[in-house]
Amino acid sequence: MEPKLVLDPLDVESHLFAMGLDKAGLITAVRYAESERALCTSFDPVGFGNMVAYARCGRKLRENYIRRGKDWELDNSHNQVAIKNPKTKIRVIPCNFDEGAGDKFVIPSNKSPKGEVSRQKSMCNRTSWIPGLIEKGLPVDVDGYRTWVLGMNIVDDRPPRAELSMPIDFDGQYFSNFATRIFFLDGKDLPAIATKKTDDTFEVIDIKIRRK
Repeated sequence: MEPKLVLDPLDVESHLFAMGLDKAGLITAVRYAESERALCTSFDPVGFGNMVAYARCGRKLRENYIRRGKDWELDNSHNQVAIKNPKTKIRVIPCNFDEGAGDKFVIPSNKSPKGEVSRQKSMCNRTSWIPGLIEKGLPVDVDGYRTWVLGMNIVDDRPPRAELSMPIDFDGQYFSNFATRIFFLDGKDLPAIATKKTDDTFEVIDIKIRRK
């Protein structure tokens, strides 16, 4: 099933407003992540730039929305740097995406492999998105939140691309499809922040859960 693409600027703002978000706040988070990643060099550990981008994007999301008193709260579940909104039952988690981020012609995926937590959240989203879909033994989030991923593609010397998407399919260790993709950075909006060359081939932020 093809994802719903939200491209028109007015539609983007409308969708984000309904979620308790805004385009400016999301762009600020991505640009902050980009600027912090730009400080990394080849002397840092492999994949450190991606970890910095993930952490700083999450931090700025929290500063933008929790500090403003916009009904958002900290969410450290599964050791992920997320925010959640108790009123809309929406969770937002930053994620490094591949080159498909912000490209309407390509289905993007996470840049590095993930594990059980991401698979469960994708399946939870799928259950709530497709009416009547109930699978025996399907894992569900006990808090009832839908998880959205702020997928960003930040590379050296190129403007960032980013979108807010709700994953519904998970193939092995990668997101493989989304219910909705909301585009807010297509790589043409802003100039790139000058960066030092880094080696960011690997990054893992997903924490597996040991079942009882």
